[in-house]
Amino acid sequence: MPPRNPAANPADEVVDQLDALLFAFRGEMHRLMREAELPVSPMELRVLLHVARRPGCTAGDLARHSGRDKGQLTRLIQHLEQEGLIRREAHAKDRRAQCLFITEGGEAIHARMRAERRVLAKDLLSSLDAGEQAQLAQLLGKLRAGRPPA
Repeated sequence: MPPRNPAANPADEVVDQLDALLFAFRGEMHRLMREAELPVSPMELRVLLHVARRPGCTAGDLARHSGRDKGQLTRLIQHLEQEGLIRREAHAKDRRAQCLFITEGGEAIHARMRAERRVLAKDLLSSLDAGEQAQLAQLLGKLRAGRPPA
């Protein structure tokens, strides 16, 4: 295989590196989920993690955050509710929306997977010092903020 020429197109290199990192990270998360025998799929775990970090969010908030179809998210939310991992409450200002909250059962899964994610993140970022990690987080946030709407 010929050596890569990252100077040829820096944008391609950035996207290739992000893709490789995310592929490896998600593969490890999926392996950990299988080992933990969790009652949720990887996408359901992402929903659960989002609700845990943003109590009271709505399906619309999730759709905007993830770029996923609202119908797909509704089905995921229904399954998480049936499993007793999240609960819904009426929105105070919008009768069409429901606010989502994590339950004790959901929090148990969230805490376990959050700890696993932190170990993976620590390994992934071990070659960067704290300042570089902060700079990377800032740059990734800037990239995400500039992303066109889904």
